Amino acid sequence: MDNRGLPRRLPSVPVPADGESFPSWLSRAAADWQIAPGRAAQVLGLECHPSYAGVRPLWFGTALTQRSLQGMEAATGLDAQVSQTMQLSRYADTVLDFTGRDQPGQQEESYARLRNREWALFTSSRVCPKCLASAPVWPLWWRLGIAAVCPEHRVLLVDTCRQCNARLGSGYTGHPRGLTTRHQILDLDLCNNRRPASRRRKAGLCNQKLAALPTVPVPAELADLQQRILDIADGGPAWAAGSPVAPAEFFAALRFTAAVVRLVATPDEINSCAALPDTAAAAFTADQHERQLASRGGGRSQLQASPPSAAHAAAVLALSAPALFAPDRSTCQSFLATWMDRAISLRRRPGKSDPLRPIPRPACLDPLVRAAILPASRVAGVLASRPQTPPSFTADHLPHLADADDYTELIARHLPGTAETSGRRLAALALARLSGATSWQRAATALAMDPVKAARVTNTLVQRISDAGAFWRDIERLGARATERGLIDYAARRRTLAELTTIPHAVLFAVCHPLGHDVTVQRRRHAAAWTWQHFTGGDVREAPAYAPDLWTPVGMTSVREGGRRFATWLPEPVARQLTAYGQALLDSPTPGKRGA
Repeated sequence: MDNRGLPRRLPSVPVPADGESFPSWLSRAAADWQIAPGRAAQVLGLECHPSYAGVRPLWFGTALTQRSLQGMEAATGLDAQVSQTMQLSRYADTVLDFTGRDQPGQQEESYARLRNREWALFTSSRVCPKCLASAPVWPLWWRLGIAAVCPEHRVLLVDTCRQCNARLGSGYTGHPRGLTTRHQILDLDLCNNRRPASRRRKAGLCNQKLAALPTVPVPAELADLQQRILDIADGGPAWAAGSPVAPAEFFAALRFTAAVVRLVATPDEINSCAALPDTAAAAFTADQHERQLASRGGGRSQLQASPPSAAHAAAVLALSAPALFAPDRSTCQSFLATWMDRAISLRRRPGKSDPLRPIPRPACLDPLVRAAILPASRVAGVLASRPQTPPSFTADHLPHLADADDYTELIARHLPGTAETSGRRLAALALARLSGATSWQRAATALAMDPVKAARVTNTLVQRISDAGAFWRDIERLGARATERGLIDYAARRRTLAELTTIPHAVLFAVCHPLGHDVTVQRRRHAAAWTWQHFTGGDVREAPAYAPDLWTPVGMTSVREGGRRFATWLPEPVARQLTAYGQALLDSPTPGKRGA
């Protein structure tokens, strides 16, 4: 170190190859100086993580900190731009987004976010064994998530070593102790991944010859596609959907189309793609299957995740290319329309929401995607186009939940996998639309229904309706049945019973005492909730008797469980008594506060 704390100038420094990655150059430099890679990092003055005893350079191979850049310049004499072009940050304005990297005091947090978000290999690399047979230089682009094929040798890149089963290029970079500083000179022809000790061998470095790793040939079409995408990654001209775009927008479009094909690509599409070797098709299909089986999110199940292998990356590129490189907007939109139809059909399956909602839509594709998606008014639009005879009922004649038996017989088949209460609520809202409400929101207002609950069922359940015409025909039949039974003013009932929070002790005692049952405050409230539901046709959980402030500090979950047990227990004489009491309240000309 000199008096400024910078490393001394080294007498000889290997010249970085064009496009070489920093870990590759460091390994070559260490071999040239006949020292270990960790010792080479120290000699170069790289800034290391202060919390570890080992040599762990900050942002190793991803970006150079200011201190590391100063050390590199002092030790090697290399121009700062040369050192920076060996880092993944070289692609910050094309393939990768380094937004937030420079937040003071948050280097580790921002690095973790970058690793989780971006399509890159931060602690390993893919390789072309045929390239390494010529020279021990690992290009930087091998560390991109889109790295799939060697354009020169037309083979799939290799991800893992067949001997140590670790990702290639890991070395010591992913190990807590960091880069090794032991006096061990690397043989650059070997894998050199760290292998822990086992019963059969001592700890050491993997000695698999890289040039001997098997490769899978690919068609020239796929190799040309890879080169085209690499040219855009290097800042070359980019086109998407027939229009010129900035490289960053192109890769945003690639990530979006990749997410879509991961979700909806069919086996026929995958197997019929002429550019894909069988290995790539099998890898993509296996990843699809694994994601579909995943019950929760995670790196492997997320549609936005970086391709986990070169084979998977090849499939993503090949399947996305027809839409992404379509010669015009109409051709691109035809692909998107097919894919989005499948995506929407997945949303209609039980328990499924829109998996594409978190995926940012690039500006170049957004209008095409919007045009490809059926409008949210698809179901309501069918209603508007149908010739209608005004029904004899109004929203006042509708309960908040359609009749349970009628729902099961007529409507449930349109809403597969839907909870009965939610489906009955949607049916009631549909009846309100039939009676004249011009939107789902206005239907909820006409019914005086909780707007949040109404929006929840209409936003989610409407997407499950596959045959909108048949749905509305059955809703009309549902309304006809209610009319045949005799119209009831449910709105008036809801107003009359809006303060029914408890049944008078005397009313219950008269019927419970002979049966040997006590009359408690809780039982009087559960009885009030049952009575309210019986006459209003609403969700018992919304009964005035179940207002949270009446049950503190008792949790509402236990309260509703108590209500369920009450309904199961309810003897016929008690039910008759409650029905008579409720009817008397409705017949009373001067309704006041209910219960005493």
